[in-house]
Amino acid sequence: MSRVILDDVAKRAGVSMKTASRVLNGEPNVSEEKSKAVWGAVAELNYVPHVSARNLSKGRVTSVALVVGWPIFSPYSGALVHHTLQECAFYGYNLVLFWLEEGSSKKVIDAFLGGQVSGAILDTNAAADEWLMGSLSSLNLPHVVINPERKAGSSKASYVQIEDHKGACQAVEYLLQLGHRSIGYISNEQRLNSVGARSAGYRDAMAAAGLTVHADWQFHGAGLPFQVGFDGAQAILTKDKNVSALFVQSDEIAMGVLGAIWSLGLRVPEDVSVVGFDDIVYASIVAPPLTTIHQPLVEIVAVAMKHLIARQEDPDTAPIDAVLPTRLVVRSSCRRFALRDAG
Repeated sequence: MSRVILDDVAKRAGVSMKTASRVLNGEPNVSEEKSKAVWGAVAELNYVPHVSARNLSKGRVTSVALVVGWPIFSPYSGALVHHTLQECAFYGYNLVLFWLEEGSSKKVIDAFLGGQVSGAILDTNAAADEWLMGSLSSLNLPHVVINPERKAGSSKASYVQIEDHKGACQAVEYLLQLGHRSIGYISNEQRLNSVGARSAGYRDAMAAAGLTVHADWQFHGAGLPFQVGFDGAQAILTKDKNVSALFVQSDEIAMGVLGAIWSLGLRVPEDVSVVGFDDIVYASIVAPPLTTIHQPLVEIVAVAMKHLIARQEDPDTAPIDAVLPTRLVVRSSCRRFALRDAG
């Protein structure tokens, strides 16, 4: 059976194609009789308007691309997709999801050129694709990078990020307020702005307190976040039994830290206090609930989406470089320093 087109609807309703189009687009000055006839024909023929074609004819595309470079199964990526879907629904937009793999960069550009999307939101890893970023900028296509790895000087991208350094300082300062002085740090060895800023925040907060950071107190691993956390906690806590607290670069890594502490016969927070970063969904439901630095992902996506819509309405809208604050979320994984029981 051939696809029903607008001409079929117009003929069934006994009106011109222009009139049928005006009814479907909600335009005024169409009689009630003709409107009823058109909608009746739509129901009878089970006509589904080609939304993309209609929007293109009006010079408007109502779909946004989300380009994800982090593993799609990670809690961060899942939350990013969820919040972007919510923002798109609020504004009446559709979401087109791309996972960055071989050949997908071209698909993103083709989606723009083919009128399927009007803007793009890219995560850290997706924006590390130089060809993709260069193509988006050369074609002057609206795109926003969340938590950029770096900012290309010639890029026309917009950026939305958080205060990674300040957030890390908040985490360490909280542990210091609880009386901890031997504080370890565990991170992924990826060379990202956020990783570097959080590492620097740890070192700066320790230095501000007049404390020396020992090499054995730091672990920078590679691989899956849980494994990095597990290996890091085991390495630090077996080398120096005086370490009473750990600041961890991300909550995903902190999940592995909690497992390692348990495997060593220690308890959180009685023996070791732990602070994470990001406030992913699992942070509040692990045992014990994780004290962490909240990354305002809902607000980040809202800022990105609002800017993309502004760029669509006015192409001369200037790029943005927004920095949003973090905040400490205190739960049950920390306690005041106390000497660990012998044995």
